[in-house]
Amino acid sequence: MRKWLVLFVAVAVLIVAGSASLNAECTKDEVMKAVNYAADLLEKEGQAAFAELDKFRFCSGEGYVFIYDMNAVCLFHPISAILVGKDQTMIQDAKGNYLVAEMNSKAKDPGHGWVLYYWLNPVTNTVDPKCTYVKRCRMDGRDVWVASGVYGISEEECK
Repeated sequence: MRKWLVLFVAVAVLIVAGSASLNAECTKDEVMKAVNYAADLLEKEGQAAFAELDKFRFCSGEGYVFIYDMNAVCLFHPISAILVGKDQTMIQDAKGNYLVAEMNSKAKDPGHGWVLYYWLNPVTNTVDPKCTYVKRCRMDGRDVWVASGVYGISEEECK
């Protein structure tokens, strides 16, 4: 029962906070640039970069990055601290896709890329396609991945 409660709370937090509730002005290029910046910072500073990434925002202040290990355990999330330390492989989107598992898979091979999933957009309060960029990098001698996403990108554009 406790396991289901934790899963329910994690999903509720994700739905409320979203993984980056970005406005229509945000572009894939801005998201990719932010993820690349975070990956570079992690490679240089390791976990000490979390303090800066906690404050780091882009896309009119609404965008942020989040970090997972290669087992899909959340290491850092500036909006939803409740996710940190939890395996998120079983999180599903509105269409039943295992979005974090897919991001984790993309981070493993080829090491970067875009993942499309359907998530509650906190701005419109509707389930919309969300396009998230994932990139593997090294942090303190181990592989991790950094990601951020944007709403308002079509399925076709999210490739």
